[in-house]
Formats: sequence, C-alpha cells, structure tokens
Amino acid sequence: MRYYLSIEKNVESFESYRAMWNERGADGIIVGSMTEGIAKAIEIEKSKTDELYFIDIIADEINFLPQLKILSEETIAPILVATYHFNEEQHLDVLNNGADFYAQLSQTPERNIDGVLAVINSIRQRARKPNPPSNSIIHHGIILAPSYRNTVFAGNHKIELTRREFDILHYLMLNHGKVLTYKQIYNRVWGSEYEDASPDVLRNAISRLREKLRIEPGSTEYIKTVLEVGYSFPERS
Repeated sequence: MRYYLSIEKNVESFESYRAMWNERGADGIIVGSMTEGIAKAIEIEKSKTDELYFIDIIADEINFLPQLKILSEETIAPILVATYHFNEEQHLDVLNNGADFYAQLSQTPERNIDGVLAVINSIRQRARKPNPPSNSIIHHGIILAPSYRNTVFAGNHKIELTRREFDILHYLMLNHGKVLTYKQIYNRVWGSEYEDASPDVLRNAISRLREKLRIEPGSTEYIKTVLEVGYSFPERS
C-alpha cells in the first residue's frame, strides 16, 4: 500500500484531501506532532509491503523545525512543508533542515495537490537515475548540452546554432585540447563523402560559429585555427 503521512492538526481538512489522494492511489495517515510523525515514518519504511510516498507537514499549528532534521534523516520520502501563513524569513531554515519543499498553500485544493505531485515526481525521477556521467560539456564558460539541440549557453546568453554549427562545436569540445583536421571534422559532421572537400566550406562554417559565440566585444576566441591542418578548442584561453 502507498501512504502519505500528514503531520497536522486540522482533521477536517485532512479528510477532504485524503479523498482526493485516494483517487490518485495514495492513502493518508494523520498525526498531530513531529514525534508521532517520525515514529510513523520509521514504521512504514520498515514495512516490507508498504511505501511511504511523501510526508506533508501543514505548518500552521505545528512546531516542526526542531525535529525536521531528524525526520529527514529517518526517511527517504520527500518532505513537503506547506502553510497558509508563509514566512519568507523561515524559508532557508526549512530547506537547510531537510525539507524538499516549502511554500504557501493555495485556497484551491487541486492546485495544492498538483504542486505536491510536481515536486514528488521531480525528486523521484532524479532518485531513480543511476547517476550516469553527464552528457553536458562545459569549457571556458560555454555549456553545450545535447538535450538542448542546436543551443548553447555562454555566460548569461542563449545562442541558437544551426545543426552543423552545433555538431562542429560539439565535436571540438568533446576533443578539447586536441587538433582536429579538416578531414576529421568533415567526416564527423558532414559524412565520409565530404572528407576531401575544399577547406573553404568548413572555414565559412567556423567563421559563422565564431561570430555567434562572440557575444560581446573582447570575448574569448573559443575556436583556434591550426594553419593548414584544422581547428581546436583549446584547454585554456
């Protein structure tokens, strides 16, 4: 069974939300103090059949901060703190003591549930990942992420590239510090039939790419020319 644990004192509000969570496949458990909440969280997580889906602390009538860190150490379930009386000054304390989320409750129950689900899904998606090496490449203030196809970020600037410009930069950054020949770049970006093409096509593409990366006067020249050989994305500027 999948449960959510609600640490609050408003039983009437809990029952109305519980019905909506039941429709989403989670049954609610209410406790009136942090001590009870910690005990119940441990009990559920020790169960071989039950899953603690998330912990919802309604902070309006609960003094939750003193034991929040202990609760976060005793459970792997996301901890969400919500209140109708949001306190901006308390925000960092709540997050630094183990909560995954701290926000003001909306007067619309469905909106509150959607917000909870968004946080839970984000946390659980990250938790399921086996932390593979990132595909993003970062050098000299340029971020190239394959998931942002044809887009790179330089400082605070978003730069749109053509497919070939992106592929050229990707190949150069993957091999930063190495000199890539015209033939290698043609083969990788255009295909093997272009291996013996005139260097002028590549030179023009590099020129356009450099211009886009030159986001302000005096910007670093990211792509270096190696005369009669090819290009490189150097280790250092």
